[in-house]
Amino acid sequence: MLHIAVCDDDIKMLGEVKQILTDYCKAKKLAFKISAYCDGTDLLASEESFSVIFLDIEMQQSNGIEVAQKIRRMDMNVPIVYITSYIDYWRRAYKVHAFDFITKPFKPEDLYKVMKDYLAALDDASEETITLPTDDGVVCFKMNDIYYFMFEAKKKVYVHTADGRVLVRENLTDIYNILNKERFYQTRRDCVLNLKYVQKIQNEFVIIMKNGDMLPLAQKKKDEFVRKLSNVFVETLKGKNI
Repeated sequence: MLHIAVCDDDIKMLGEVKQILTDYCKAKKLAFKISAYCDGTDLLASEESFSVIFLDIEMQQSNGIEVAQKIRRMDMNVPIVYITSYIDYWRRAYKVHAFDFITKPFKPEDLYKVMKDYLAALDDASEETITLPTDDGVVCFKMNDIYYFMFEAKKKVYVHTADGRVLVRENLTDIYNILNKERFYQTRRDCVLNLKYVQKIQNEFVIIMKNGDMLPLAQKKKDEFVRKLSNVFVETLKGKNI
């Protein structure tokens, strides 16, 4: 059964969100329970376990970002969705690994989409993902869809995926620090690639990806890169998904 928590000190807004989520769950014939809280302190005091949390940021008695930080000390995995009028908080929301970010005023369809994405994420729970801030909000990328990250013109970092290129609002070092080092490798200061999609090394210091893109390889990293690539090849032959 889905156990959804909604926390907002605006009683009217709290009721609206609860009703929209109730309508969605009933329409999808989901077994569910919704717990409503008027303050983050009450949410934190609850001893219940939640499937997903919808959380306001600016509340009179508590700050949603600080509440989320405390939640993360107890539960690193529960999805947190912010519903707020304060769009400037998106970067701080990312730091506590927010699942999504909805700005007020919103339409029922906005919450429907979040629930659809959440349920899809449950189906893909065995697949690794990374959540990153973009111009379109916080986006969850599947690791298997990522070819590489590149620090490009005008000091911007782009993630290149099977669906194209997306600008991300995070620096490359922070991104690399949270990636699986068995799967991803930083070939140069401006490039982090998915070893799974390397086709070959050309002219010693040029990497050809399986999508045809050409990426740089620092001379001092060549030997380590070849070892990493060999490990991926061996594990693939063994049938291990890395």
